[in-house]
Amino acid sequence: MNINGCSVTNANYNRVVSVMEKLLAEKYHHACGCSRCISDIAAIALNYLPPHYFVEHGCCGDDHGSPWLMIETAVTEAIDRVLEQPHHPPTGPGQNVAVQENTSLPR
Repeated sequence: MNINGCSVTNANYNRVVSVMEKLLAEKYHHACGCSRCISDIAAIALNYLPPHYFVEHGCCGDDHGSPWLMIETAVTEAIDRVLEQPHHPPTGPGQNVAVQENTSLPR
């Protein structure tokens, strides 16, 4: 969000996306990677976490947001929840869609 030239950002957003991409590639490679499931995982994880908004002044460091362990826990729980109850019908044998690379999420 931009207000009078200043950008307000949720510091946890980039952390959630980073951890989510890592976990889906390494530990949950069998999970559905459709845009709906990816968006649901991000939304659920961000809702588990307290908001950490800050005003961006150009380049920002990595010192904003929740602790990494808290982010990883929230993302893991979100992935498990979406795996149990996806918001789309099963896709056939194995009932999972291959994980898509570089899925972009709206901010």
